[in-house]
Amino acid sequence: VPGGNYPLMSTVLMNVIPAQVAGVDQIIVCTPPQTNGDIDPNILSVCQNLGIKDIFQVGGAQAIAAMTYGTETIPKVNKIVGPGNIYVTIAKKKIFGDVGIDMIAGPSEILVVSDKNNNPDWIAADLLSQAEHDVNSRSILLTDDFLFAKKVIKSIDLILKKLPRSKIASKSWENNGKIIIIKNISNSYKIINQLAPEHLELAIEKPEKVLNKVNNAGSVFLGKYTPEAIGDYVAGPNHVLPTGRTARFSSGLGVTDFLKKITFTKCNKKSLHLLSNAAIKIAKVEGLDGHALSINMRKNNNG
Repeated sequence: VPGGNYPLMSTVLMNVIPAQVAGVDQIIVCTPPQTNGDIDPNILSVCQNLGIKDIFQVGGAQAIAAMTYGTETIPKVNKIVGPGNIYVTIAKKKIFGDVGIDMIAGPSEILVVSDKNNNPDWIAADLLSQAEHDVNSRSILLTDDFLFAKKVIKSIDLILKKLPRSKIASKSWENNGKIIIIKNISNSYKIINQLAPEHLELAIEKPEKVLNKVNNAGSVFLGKYTPEAIGDYVAGPNHVLPTGRTARFSSGLGVTDFLKKITFTKCNKKSLHLLSNAAIKIAKVEGLDGHALSINMRKNNNG
């Protein structure tokens, strides 16, 4: 759980609750101290409300290593979930295989699809809500109206003058911000599916029509009154989402990430005979005669 200059109490909720619903019986939290040397009291309060008692004052790559291999005080775990900086991300990538992880998460992303029937100030704020995360965050506006796009740019400039994290947001917008003009907003799904954004806002009339054609996105926010920021905290779906176009093949964190499936098979004489000929043929084609023998001995044995 990030806990330094910007402690994210919401991260505790998003990572712990799905694990608890799945029935995970041991959950530990690692979070770095603030500048005063203490753990953020809001993080501690959320942990208390969720019944988390094992909280360790450590963050960064060292926390990932500690949870993977164990220390005198921090136990080994089976799965590590939660966000972090580039060092945390690289550490999670390196230890994957020794333990499970949720995903390799990059900088935050937002793609806003908007027509001219929107308040440009709202759309500008939505774009900057992700830009303020990190200088490498990416904010993109997709619209069918050039004049509306110009209004959004003007609004962004005004908001940046008073935003507390304007230094970060400005650099993010300057380096990674984009506005794409398209002829027909109803065809926006084609670009959406190519970009596979972490966060997707469909701030358009009847957004469900476009949603039905969206195959690649982490989480989607429908209509002009559904800003992505509401999803970061209280809307319901998880805010731990795939970035870097990985929404093409993965989903956000959920209960199923804390569940495993164990398959089982039981044959009697009759069912083994029904299956054996096909299995033996496949084994022989593959050149694995030991496999065929293992089945055939039981098929031909009356014992």
